[in-house]
Amino acid sequence: MSFIDVAGLVVALALVVYLLGALLFPERF
Repeated sequence: MSFIDVAGLVVALALVVYLLGALLFPERF
């Protein structure tokens, strides 16, 4: 895996976590 692959994976994971948090805890966002 190249650095770009890892960076893309981290960004995608962060987005999923953020969206899940926004759905579960809407009062925080």
